[in-house]
Amino acid sequence: MDTGKSVQPENVRQESVGNLDEIGNFQSQNERRRMAHIIMIHGSWSGGWMWDRVIPILAAAGHSAEAPTLLGADPGGTRFPSRPIAAWADQIAARVRKATRPVVLVAQSRGGLVISEVAERVPERVGYLVYAAAFLLPDGASLGGTIQSAHPGAAPIFSVDTATGMTAVLPEALEKIYSKTPAHWIEVARAKQCLEPLAAIATPISVSDERFGSVPRAYIEATEDQVMPLTLQRSMQARLPCDPVYTIASDHVLPSSAPDELARRIVEIANRVDHPARLR
Repeated sequence: MDTGKSVQPENVRQESVGNLDEIGNFQSQNERRRMAHIIMIHGSWSGGWMWDRVIPILAAAGHSAEAPTLLGADPGGTRFPSRPIAAWADQIAARVRKATRPVVLVAQSRGGLVISEVAERVPERVGYLVYAAAFLLPDGASLGGTIQSAHPGAAPIFSVDTATGMTAVLPEALEKIYSKTPAHWIEVARAKQCLEPLAAIATPISVSDERFGSVPRAYIEATEDQVMPLTLQRSMQARLPCDPVYTIASDHVLPSSAPDELARRIVEIANRVDHPARLR
């Protein structure tokens, strides 16, 4: 079962969004046909719900947007696939192929691995990759290996059930992950957190310069990130340069701690997409 929220701009009322003046008003019908379709991918132990505060802002700016929940992350729904990163990339690539607008893929945290592999599958259909405090890794690197190499003495933020191969966020780690997020949103996250396969953390990414490397990349840094510090975010960019690069005073989860500014930056990036060249 593939769940997720999708909002078309025609269904969003202007008064429901507080920051429209900064982003721009509704587009004409002709302009809408040239706007992007934005697919946002959640991080570990999370779901499409993490983008709930961002989707209406993007839609009000004229872009269609959706935030699917990855296979297995929907409580009581599908089982996690045995090869999660590859299966999730296939899941999202199928959505990209169905899009009638140029696609912008946005990821938070572990979602970066997913959008990189989606670009490897359908580079000609993706107008931009946007990494919002997300892992931007070269071929053969893994999330777990990257974190361990960068911060070998860092306190763990998750536990591992060796019998099931599943991981769970440590309760005390939520304050670290959501250090700049309003308290009520931390409680929402606490109630909705799900398990995450250890394989998603340990499996190396599989991408190439010819396919993944051909898609434009942008990075949105989170300066107050206590999980993936700014030094790590910038070391990843040094290896795989991005343009543009934006910096936001946010914790690790930008959609919850800085939704308005994050949405504004996503719109700016989406407006860069070469529409005719990236929809074929």
